[in-house]
Amino acid sequence: MPKKLKDFKLDYKQTAIDVDKIKPSPFQVRKFFDVDKKKELAGSIQQDGVIQPIVVRFKNGHPELIAGGRRVQAIREFTKIKTVPARVVEASDIQARRIAAAENFQREDLTAIEKVEAIVELVDAELIEDKQYASMGKNSAKRVKTLLGKLDSVRASRERGSKVINHSEQLFHTFVEHLEKIFKTLPKRLEWRSFYNHDLPILMEISEEVREASNQNGLSRAQTRALKKLKEVSPEEFQRVTAKVEEFSKTSIKSNSKKTGSN
Repeated sequence: MPKKLKDFKLDYKQTAIDVDKIKPSPFQVRKFFDVDKKKELAGSIQQDGVIQPIVVRFKNGHPELIAGGRRVQAIREFTKIKTVPARVVEASDIQARRIAAAENFQREDLTAIEKVEAIVELVDAELIEDKQYASMGKNSAKRVKTLLGKLDSVRASRERGSKVINHSEQLFHTFVEHLEKIFKTLPKRLEWRSFYNHDLPILMEISEEVREASNQNGLSRAQTRALKKLKEVSPEEFQRVTAKVEEFSKTSIKSNSKKTGSN
């Protein structure tokens, strides 16, 4: 399993913090939180309290969120609760990012796209301190794609019996063991090569509009691809379908994809 807070060697103290003073995490990649689920969480918190404290660090004199964003949003938006129990940790930027990435991945309600994004964030947070890796792209998805592409190319050359240049061999030895260790910690068994060939491409290929609609409606990978195709075939139909969030479903996407594809 991805690391939990107890797995990070950090000193922390627990206290209550004013929810209105908590700054958002700069490392939160998840943008969409279901309103109904936040209301449900708020009701549970009002009845039973906050069972799992949030995690914050103090930066520039202010509490900055590391983990627990949905709890903070639920309290702020749907309750009159003024303070929230928090674990205050001493954490560097990279430590804070790794805690946030691990906590986010353990959520049970991640969409198909969010799961891919969570794996990208886990890998990037673990490798970003390596200068060679950090130079591979301007954002986490591009860096992960570049690295996996290079490693997959070495693997393919080896299988064909082709000669691999020394630089590529060195790159492979530098990263592949660490990478395999990261993927072995995932709750569901997944090989990095499979992730590179089947999961990562959809994240790289879809537009921000498709990504947002997919996350808001909890679409599967296949549904997201269908939505991407719909947008390519008929932008007008895409806008009509995504405008009706409550009617957005597998059936509507499939039927509309077939309809526009036959014209």
